[in-house]
Amino acid sequence: MSDRAPSPGDRAGADHKQADHADRPALAAAAAEVPDLSPWLARRATVRQFDTDAEIPGDQVRAMVDAGRKAPTSGTTQMYSFVWVRDPDRRERIHELCSRGTVQVEEASHFLLVCIDVRRIRLLLEHRDREFRTTPAMGLLEGSIDASLAAMGVMLAAESRGYGVCPIGNILNNLTEVAATADLPAGVLPIFGLCLGVPRHGEATENAPRVPLDTVLHEGGYRDPTEAQLDACYDAMNEMYGDSVYGDDRREWQETLERYWGPNGFMNRREGELLDALRQQGFFEARGIDEPADADAPDPDSDALDADSDSPDSDPGAERNAGGAA
Repeated sequence: MSDRAPSPGDRAGADHKQADHADRPALAAAAAEVPDLSPWLARRATVRQFDTDAEIPGDQVRAMVDAGRKAPTSGTTQMYSFVWVRDPDRRERIHELCSRGTVQVEEASHFLLVCIDVRRIRLLLEHRDREFRTTPAMGLLEGSIDASLAAMGVMLAAESRGYGVCPIGNILNNLTEVAATADLPAGVLPIFGLCLGVPRHGEATENAPRVPLDTVLHEGGYRDPTEAQLDACYDAMNEMYGDSVYGDDRREWQETLERYWGPNGFMNRREGELLDALRQQGFFEARGIDEPADADAPDPDSDALDADSDSPDSDPGAERNAGGAA
């Protein structure tokens, strides 16, 4: 360490640095105004039981969505909208389209549809006599990122005020009908619902474990989990069963994973519904609204599909099971 006394130039530089970082407390070595949220985030959980007699004032909903708008966005485009469904009949219909089982849609104080919105981009460009063209894959990807980041901001704002939140993925079961029920125009696609309400028990009580940190944080490059790490994932996630919303302790996590990602799971059954919804909402219009889901897919009546034992269509129970809820 030098014992040289700082020169006037040094002091001026330091003062200039402090001035530059006046609005960036972490760089200025000053105390940040926002407290460390890590311990609180580690305890957060979804709320599935709401006090049906409690109401969140509408101005607070607006304030929470306003906070979510400051989320990062791709290229400043903000490709999302929140559709605030206020009509009880519409909320009941959306609950039905979720294959029931998600009573929070009706019981929460408020219900929002979190949507990808490329329509506003088109209108903005047309307003300045510029051309717009829908790109379905990138619109879906970029819009999902933007909408999810903004929705997480809304959720955190709600939870910081003591409210509970419950995202609803089951709208994907009948996405075309959900979009029609909410009267969404072309270019707007709902991707999940968001319930906001007052927890019935005063706080979030769900047991929400997660897989170990080392299986999601890959330092220096991606690595497949070891068998020991895979076992650790199951050990961690099986703790959510028992006295919880997920059922008794005889259940195991592989059953849940299979319900979503097995050959006849929710994700495979929702695939066609998503493609239908993308067509209905105009995401394929630049390439032809009647574009098939996969131009290279074999004809449904061909021998090639019949020979595919992993196809949901080859399972005689696939159509019968298509109404299951997540």
